[in-house]
Amino acid sequence: MEVGEKLRERRNILHMTQDEVAEALGVTRQTISNWENGRSYPDIERIIRLSDIYQLSLDELLKGDNKMVHQLQKNTQQNRFVKTFILLLIVNVLLMVGLMLASPLNKIIWILLFLLLMANTFSIFYLIIKKI
Repeated sequence: MEVGEKLRERRNILHMTQDEVAEALGVTRQTISNWENGRSYPDIERIIRLSDIYQLSLDELLKGDNKMVHQLQKNTQQNRFVKTFILLLIVNVLLMVGLMLASPLNKIIWILLFLLLMANTFSIFYLIIKKI
């Protein structure tokens, strides 16, 4: 049984409406309908909240739906990529500011900052190429 079918079945057993579940999760009734009909999947945060609302373990909810598990894995990988990319960009900006503020007279610090900036820039490019 797929996740959507389990969600619908459990909601009906608990005599809840889609509107009630939607309100508890902070989404629209249409979103609940899309999940139950397999047109889309909830994110991991909402899956956890659904398991609480429906009094089901995550194992009971997700077991048997490989498509859903694959979608959650894909979302997790995308989130990790975005966080890493943003962190590397922030480090790059800080290194550039440090490079601009570093006194040209202190060549060792300037060269060190420049090398760190180049290494971080290559890390960003590597991350992008790996993603493609």
